[in-house]
Amino acid sequence: MIRVAEPGDREAIISLLVGFSAEAGTKLSLDHLNQGLGPLLQDNQHGVVLVAVSNDEIVGYCVIGWSWGIESGGQEALIDEVFVLNSHRNSGIGSSLIAGALESASERGAKAVFLETENDNPGSRKLYEKHGFNIEHSLWMRKLL
Repeated sequence: MIRVAEPGDREAIISLLVGFSAEAGTKLSLDHLNQGLGPLLQDNQHGVVLVAVSNDEIVGYCVIGWSWGIESGGQEALIDEVFVLNSHRNSGIGSSLIAGALESASERGAKAVFLETENDNPGSRKLYEKHGFNIEHSLWMRKLL
């Protein structure tokens, strides 16, 4: 089952965020993760967290952030992270999370949905392409403030 995360899901989501961070090699602190997650559990102003629940356990999540773009013609969405526990991968949960994200973005009135994935992760690209995402030849750049 896919649903919108609630404040009571914080501990379970933080555990998954730690797993994602370790897998991605970012090793973000618990304080950093809590600061990023907190506002998303309070309201949907900045975005939404969807969770995948199996046997009353949260086994995956998808973070969607809202933005606005002239090029897109208005509301945009960014799928920021998708993560599923190893024990539940290749069972359709990631696909269900992506479908839920696209539905949430559509309900919000988004004109476009963006995501970022790593060059060395062809499995994730295959999943995203299955849901209609195309590779763009843009280069993302970032500066932490």
